[in-house]
Amino acid sequence: MPRFIGLIAALVLSLSLPTATAAPSLDVEISGVEKPLLENIKLLLTIEQQKTHPQLSEGRIRRLHEKAAEEIKRALEPFSYYRATINASLTLTDERWLARYEVNPGPPLRLTQSEVRLTGEGQEDSSFQELVAKAAPQADSVLDQIAYEQFKRDLQRLAEERGYFDADFTTHRIQIDLANYQASISLHYDTGPRYRFGAVTFSGEYLINESLLRRFIPFRQGELFHNRALQELQNGLTNSDYFEQVFVRVERNQASGVEVPITVQGTMRKRTRYLFGLGFGTDTGPRGSIGMERRYVNREGHRFNADIKASQIRQSTSARYSIPLKNPRTDRLLYQAEHSVEQVEDIDTESSVVGVHHEHSYGKWQRSYGLDYHYENFKIGVQTGRTTLLIPSIRWIRIADGSGLHSANGRRINLHLRGAHEAVVSEQSFAQAVLGGKLIHSLNAGRLIARTELGSTWVDEFAALPPSIRFFAGGDYSVRGYAYKSLGPQDSAGNVIGGKSLFTASLEYEYAFNERWSGALFYDTGNAFDQFGDALVEGAGFGLRRRLPIGWLRVDLAQALSKDGDPWRLHLTLGPDL
Repeated sequence: MPRFIGLIAALVLSLSLPTATAAPSLDVEISGVEKPLLENIKLLLTIEQQKTHPQLSEGRIRRLHEKAAEEIKRALEPFSYYRATINASLTLTDERWLARYEVNPGPPLRLTQSEVRLTGEGQEDSSFQELVAKAAPQADSVLDQIAYEQFKRDLQRLAEERGYFDADFTTHRIQIDLANYQASISLHYDTGPRYRFGAVTFSGEYLINESLLRRFIPFRQGELFHNRALQELQNGLTNSDYFEQVFVRVERNQASGVEVPITVQGTMRKRTRYLFGLGFGTDTGPRGSIGMERRYVNREGHRFNADIKASQIRQSTSARYSIPLKNPRTDRLLYQAEHSVEQVEDIDTESSVVGVHHEHSYGKWQRSYGLDYHYENFKIGVQTGRTTLLIPSIRWIRIADGSGLHSANGRRINLHLRGAHEAVVSEQSFAQAVLGGKLIHSLNAGRLIARTELGSTWVDEFAALPPSIRFFAGGDYSVRGYAYKSLGPQDSAGNVIGGKSLFTASLEYEYAFNERWSGALFYDTGNAFDQFGDALVEGAGFGLRRRLPIGWLRVDLAQALSKDGDPWRLHLTLGPDL
């Protein structure tokens, strides 16, 4: 009996509870306006925002619809439409609601007067004058409140960048006269004085001399403040590789008159790091390296690094010692030494190079003057030789891209001039010029990549020129489809011995499947020769690309179009775009 009474009670309770029903379907249509008006209406229109609300009901739909017209009018006001009319309707068809709004924004409100006034030192500043001339609201134009607010933000940003730290608006007012349907603007901006750089203090523990740190400062105390100079200071210290972190602060609350002090706080990197590398390339086969770098050898900020590299065709040991110069952000003196052995087909070389280089950066350009003592013992084809050269050189490189690892659009240009003369230590006289470039350009869903290299050598006795100075073509970064250094003039036994001149060119299109994978089609041409006008060889093929943190893994299958039988060759490379 108690169980029966319990069942009856449960049944009565279930019948008394409301039955859950699905929320009604609702569509919202807005016509008569386009972006950006339409976007702002959708942002502020409640019925649009709640059309998929799980608790939507007929009552809520009707309430939202009743206030929609006023919401649309408010959404249009920032764009100076104050006489909008809205034809609204709400219908129910096949259990689906449709809220429709036909919007006529009407005429925009126009400015009859716009008074923009600068006071303070900034009124004579050409940067402020240019901003006012370009972006200030103009009389007899449509009132654009969004542009007006952006102009105010631009004034404040410019004041912050150029050191007008006391700048403020004394008047910023929009007057709207709906009776006469017109508006006026009054905007007075007092920039106050322009501050200047005060003393720079380095805060923290440093393992290099403060005198070196101060050579990174691109301004003098008392110079007019500009945030760009602070950014240059921070970038210079960060890029020096001495520091793990660098913070540059403007101490406004410690300003003395119009001079504001600057505090720099940095955290030093570890003095020593060790580098290990493994890789594979079809030019080199398996390769590996081990290296050591001393980021700062002493308190003067000198650096030292050394490494050993080995592959199937080349083994080398090298060391470099660099000294920061007067401007350590842009200049350094580099001493270097290298001993290497290379064996490629019929070319065996052993060389030692000791040299000194002055490296200078300006803008996107890097320039290097160098003097190298070069000794090389070689066998090439049926010829053997030994030579000593004292080679002065100059090199320019320009990379127009942020990192060069993954470039949507980028350019690299390099020019290298070098030579030697018998009258100065050298056993052979020669002069050589090499010009190279690479262009990457976004195209549809992929990239167009073009590269070229052009070189020429002036020499009286070519046979005495060591292989490291001669030109060869073929390989992963030259004409694909052909082995590394397999293209060039040959001796009487058919051995490739290199040439006086070089020309290579490549055109490639990469299509991106997604952010990580791409496919490629390419065409390469070129050769090494003794005089321009000799025949060029051709290669073409396709490949696959994989985006990695250190650049791109490239796998290419190339056909040697100028060889009998058009054989195919695999090329595998890993590295940055530029």
